[in-house]
Amino acid sequence: MMKNTFLVPDFVQELLDISGLGVNQIVQTLSALLSLNVLATDPSYQVISHSFERKEITDVVILSINPQNADPKSPILNFNISVDDSVENGLIVPITFNNKTFGYLAILGNNTIPEASTYGKTLLFAASLCALQMHKKFELRHERQNHKEAFLFDLLYGNIKHKEELVEYGKIWGWNFSLPHVVIVFSLIDYNYFSNDKEIINVLFQLVEKVQIQKNNIKPIVMVKQNQVVALLPLNSSDYDESKLVIETFTETVIKRAEKIGEVVRVACGTGKIYADPVDLFRSYQEAKVAFELGLLLKIETPFFANLGLERILYKHDLQDLKEFFEHTLGRLLEYDKKTDGNLMETLEALVSNQFDMGKTSTTLFLHRNTLRYRVKKIEEILNVKLDDLNIKLDIAASLKIKLLRDI
Repeated sequence: MMKNTFLVPDFVQELLDISGLGVNQIVQTLSALLSLNVLATDPSYQVISHSFERKEITDVVILSINPQNADPKSPILNFNISVDDSVENGLIVPITFNNKTFGYLAILGNNTIPEASTYGKTLLFAASLCALQMHKKFELRHERQNHKEAFLFDLLYGNIKHKEELVEYGKIWGWNFSLPHVVIVFSLIDYNYFSNDKEIINVLFQLVEKVQIQKNNIKPIVMVKQNQVVALLPLNSSDYDESKLVIETFTETVIKRAEKIGEVVRVACGTGKIYADPVDLFRSYQEAKVAFELGLLLKIETPFFANLGLERILYKHDLQDLKEFFEHTLGRLLEYDKKTDGNLMETLEALVSNQFDMGKTSTTLFLHRNTLRYRVKKIEEILNVKLDDLNIKLDIAASLKIKLLRDI
């Protein structure tokens, strides 16, 4: 009596044989079996593996995937995809495990859409193998991430007091805390807790994590902290002038890539001071948060805490003290403008921004110099001061900064 024999298709056996080697090997093998280009992405459509000959596709951060003629009952979708500014057609399926989507697996046709009836089952099988590998990796990363975030939290809040301890802990994740570091905070300009901004922050986290300054072989340490993406950037020097260009290159690269996330560019950053001792990095974190806020207020694109002068002192000072100082210095002028519907405060602000230069101020305000002189005399009378006194000038300049920073 003949026994029934179950034959495993060759493609299934080949994919099973290499599946334990990871997603990239599955992608390469599937591409070879089908003689088509294959790519795998994460849930945000960022490429994690591909079989294209042009290696520069790994520089693509976001892929624009638009399903077309999708069958709602089938996970296999026809789509077009923009790759390196060209549009290609193909089939795409989600990579899922226990109802969690880890990404997408796609095959691309040569100017035609591959037939789902021909390739669909193979694509789904390969996606299931990718899902197993990605789930394993996710579980390991999740466990490791919990320990990593706890360590970084302690680092950023100054809970670890000894450099040797920090350096040893850092080695677990391959971080060299013997080098100087700087903390940079990225966030959305108008973060909304009740929108999809949390998802955008997670995408931003992935973008920041992937940025590497090749020339300096610098790779950031990154974590998400509520509505912020916090990056600890290792540097070759603690000298500000030597490291400024590296930091600027890093932040500009992140913001440029973030433009691909969605509709409007809304990402801003703030940079703390550089510290050679990792025990002091909690200071850099606090400074970066201040620089971020001041950058928004003062409209500075790449704010460095080290470049902020009086603003950073005033921003951190007791609010009530600042209000009392402003009231003592310029309160009467503010009241005069309210009563008379005047604009002497605006005149004084222009005068200060032009370093009390009458010529430049009259040009800025489109005023005749005699009209400006009259206004300045009126300001002196109201405040009972002389604007040629250096100490008075300093007090007024500080008060106007308080007005700007504290929205008085």
